[in-house]
Formats: sequence, C-alpha cells, structure tokens
Amino acid sequence: MNLFGHRLPPPLTPLDPSQLEGLLELCAIDPVAGVALAHQVLRWPGWARGDVVADDRRRPAAGAWATGSLMPFGLAARPELGHPGAGGDVARALAEHAFRRLTSRGSVAGPVADVAAVWEHLAAAGLHSREERWEQPLLVAPRLSGGTLAGGVLARRPALAWAAAGVHRATPAEEPLVLPASVDMFTGELGYDPTASGSSYARHVSWLVASGRSYVLLDDGAGAPAGADGPRAIAFKADVGALWAAPGGTVAQLTGVWTRPDLRGRGIGSVALAAVVDVLRRDRLGVDGVVSLYVNSFNAAGLALYRSLGFTRVGTYATVLL
Repeated sequence: MNLFGHRLPPPLTPLDPSQLEGLLELCAIDPVAGVALAHQVLRWPGWARGDVVADDRRRPAAGAWATGSLMPFGLAARPELGHPGAGGDVARALAEHAFRRLTSRGSVAGPVADVAAVWEHLAAAGLHSREERWEQPLLVAPRLSGGTLAGGVLARRPALAWAAAGVHRATPAEEPLVLPASVDMFTGELGYDPTASGSSYARHVSWLVASGRSYVLLDDGAGAPAGADGPRAIAFKADVGALWAAPGGTVAQLTGVWTRPDLRGRGIGSVALAAVVDVLRRDRLGVDGVVSLYVNSFNAAGLALYRSLGFTRVGTYATVLL
C-alpha cells in the first residue's frame, strides 16, 4: 500500500561515502545550517544503502541522513543564497523513503523550512509526533577583533577567573563524571532517560570524550575550584556535536550545553561557555572558524545567556520528536 498517494514520487539516489562531493557542496551554501548533516555523513566510514540519499548524486538540490532519525537539508528554497530548493515531489519522496526507517525516540531535525517540507508528508501518512519544536533559534558566537570572549565576561566577574582557566577537554578518567551530567542534560531537554533503553547513549558520550569533543569544568561540588585531592564534580559541560572544515572556514556546532542546577544564575555557565568558544578557536577552528548552537525558544535562561555573550541569530532550526 502506498501511504503517499497513487502517483509514484521521483526516485532518490542512495549515496555511499565515495559520493559525497555534491552533497557537501550543497551543505556549503549555508555551512552553519548544514554543518550537522555534513558532519554526520563524514563521521562514518560506511553505512547501509539508503541511509544517505539525495535527489541527484552530482548536483543535488536536497539530501538527507535517513536512519532512525531524519536530517534533511536543501528541500526548501533559499533565494537569498541562490538555491531554488528541491520541490514538493522530492520532499514527498524523502518522506516515503524515511517513513518506515524512523523509530520511536527518533526525530526529524534540521533547518525549519526543510523539516516542515518533509514533515507535512510524514504527518499526512500517519506518523505521530511526541513533541514539535518549530522555533529553535540558530546562533553564532561573535567574532572578536582582539581579546577573548571570556576576557570580556571576566571584566564583569573577575572572581570567576578560575572557571575560565579550568575549562578543558574531558579526559577518559573523567568520563564517569561526564556521563551522569550528560544524562541529566538529555533528560531535562527531551524528557526521558537515554540510558533506560540500552547502552547507545553511553557509547556516544564515550565517543565524545575519546575524540576530544566534550569540554568540561570541574568544581568541588559546591561552586568552588576543585582541589587536587578533594571532591570533584562537573560544574559545566558542552560538546562539539558537529565539526566540519567547510570551504569558507571550519564550523563547530555546540550541543549538550549544561550547567549544574545548583550553580545556575551565578555566572559560572557564562564564563565557562565563553572559555569553550575561546579554546575552540585557539585549538581547532582558527580565526575564520564559526562557533554555533541552537536553542529552544522557550529556554529563556539559555537565550539570555547567549545574548549576554553577544551570540547573534542567523537562522532557525526545528526538531520533531517521535
């Protein structure tokens, strides 16, 4: 039975890891919005047929990662970038391709217009959402002509210099501290414990730590610097969820930004996040690199924090939770 009507949609082209040039060129039209898909397809040395698809291999107008979750890009027109979009037939073809691949606890996520284009067909075919988040501002950290982002914050909060100095890549020895903090962040964000249904989330956190993508600040458990031999806890964490050496400069997308609840409102998260941006620029991105993130529109505290650091909005993401 064809849940998407009698007229057959145009076929999509499955891509393998040797056929990514066109898809990456598509993502490069808007690298801050396209970094998540570009990172995803470059991360894996291989995947099953149909996990990555496009409407054309050499010059695609749209493409997607389509497994238990769906990450579309390019479906909607972006006239300001000279991109005509892929059209409704391609959006319907992608919906039909993804319909039986999507799983419970999966998602459809990406630039809002692309998510809307494919979700229209998925919902019409009977796919139900657990929650729909259509307003997730996509933000970028300010470019500085001199100094550091943390330096500007510390001018107002000099007593928190220890927090800026203490931000570092999590080590494997710190992973037992990082995992509970990551679970708390995830549970607060999505409403369920990701470890309750298996070990995949713990493996993901382990990969973030092992690949140097998880940045943390430790304290003594009470908001003071951690001593060499005393108690230690995660005060703040942020992950580099996506990283891509795009043609115009490397782009990092931060995910999992979290400050321990008892420390919120004390400035520690602001200082630590600024320090993460500085460290990324120094060690991984260079002067032309971009640090981005997206945040739920209902997260007033997060929006206020990013605004105070000078983050500016460059677009909108959407996430449909299944």
